[in-house]
Amino acid sequence: MIVTPTSSDYSEVSADEEQQTASFQTEVIDEVKEPGIDELMDLEEETEKARQNNHNNRNTTDLVRLYLQEIGRVNLLGRDREVAETQKVQRYVQLVELRNQAADSEGGPLKNYVQLVEVRDRLAAQLGHRPSLERWAEQAGVAVSDLKPTMAAGKRRWAELAGLSMKELDRVQSEGMEAKNLTINANLRLVVSVAKKYQNRGLELLDLIQEGTLGLEKAVEKFDPTRGYRFSTYAYWWIRQGITRAIATQSRTIRLPVHVTEKLNKIKKAQRQISQEKGRTATLDDIAKELEMTVEQVREVLLKVPRSISLETKVGTDKDTELGDLLETEEDSPEELLMRESLVKALQG
Repeated sequence: MIVTPTSSDYSEVSADEEQQTASFQTEVIDEVKEPGIDELMDLEEETEKARQNNHNNRNTTDLVRLYLQEIGRVNLLGRDREVAETQKVQRYVQLVELRNQAADSEGGPLKNYVQLVEVRDRLAAQLGHRPSLERWAEQAGVAVSDLKPTMAAGKRRWAELAGLSMKELDRVQSEGMEAKNLTINANLRLVVSVAKKYQNRGLELLDLIQEGTLGLEKAVEKFDPTRGYRFSTYAYWWIRQGITRAIATQSRTIRLPVHVTEKLNKIKKAQRQISQEKGRTATLDDIAKELEMTVEQVREVLLKVPRSISLETKVGTDKDTELGDLLETEEDSPEELLMRESLVKALQG
């Protein structure tokens, strides 16, 4: 059940990700201590208590416990091993970037190769396993007989650009993917540790772990061991970024833009801090001063937060009517449909 990437190639770095990476370089992050067995056992005790207190969450709790047991079997990487594995990943990432840039500039066999790989990886992600040659060829719009020759021609061109033999290219590719999977699996404890801090915010713990693992995968692809800091320090930022973005986009009934959610979280944090320090409810002036914003800017952010209400909410003095029953609709109600059906039967009889 250990989460590993399904794609056999790395995606190109988007402009947004480049900006995030740049923001990490300027953001000072304290060294993160990797969680050990004791912390994982604490989480297992918490999930066991949750199972006893809420029978409906039994399946989720069991899955969390099984997941923790499985990731606990993977040994943590020492400093030297961590550097060695991430160097293998970086070498493969550089080859992929070289391939993609050449495919865009020269086209030809290399471009066809990249397109076929993208189709295969997309199908693998959808199906959960490698697609058959027939389905792969159908989705790519090529004949099955042309599939392998096209892949071979593109890979030969890739090897020529990299100055490697086909055997050396295969070795670098295999070592890069193995190193990536090993680094991800060895740091899943860190994902669980970060995900625990964001529970009860609209997403289940397993969903938080999944989103954090996607952030960990990006960290593995972008980590540069020559800069001197530990991988856990760098990965912590990406894991937290993946989890907070997921909460911002998935936890609300009405999705808010990420930048609005981030501002709203800052306002809530400032409000709690001011209340603790001054012993009273924070005013708009207090919040604006704390965040170096104007009162109008704070009010504008708060007004952008929509409030949702269930159509099944009971209303009225006796609470015997649902809100949805009071809303106007152009469709016939069940009572009207029944009366019409009865009238038709009476006229026909």
